[in-house]
Amino acid sequence: MASRTQQFTPSFQHPDGRRGFTGAARARLDAWWAGLPQPLRSPAWLRALAVLTVLFLLFAFHQVVRDAVRQGELLRMATANRSEAAWRCGALRGLRMRESCLAQLSAPPPEEPAPEARNVATLGR
Repeated sequence: MASRTQQFTPSFQHPDGRRGFTGAARARLDAWWAGLPQPLRSPAWLRALAVLTVLFLLFAFHQVVRDAVRQGELLRMATANRSEAAWRCGALRGLRMRESCLAQLSAPPPEEPAPEARNVATLGR
């Protein structure tokens, strides 16, 4: 069974037999890996970790795409509402009423008052 573990985690060395920084790090990694209990050294753990990583990445991709679709739908609805409002303004009978309606439609939204800034140093008193 030890040959299977060695086959699974080969030790890399420089062709002329020297071990550099990466060789020393690999030797420490090999020693740590050999010190683990046999059930943990099974390739099934690595496969399970790979599957979980892939599932997590798929879930994250799904969330991003779902949010993009939701944002696109909101933009489409806002554009449709604005077009309908502009059409209604154009359908009004008086020139003054149409201009007033279009001016209200083109006006920027009113700003919300900023929350009161507090000094955090005095909150505990």
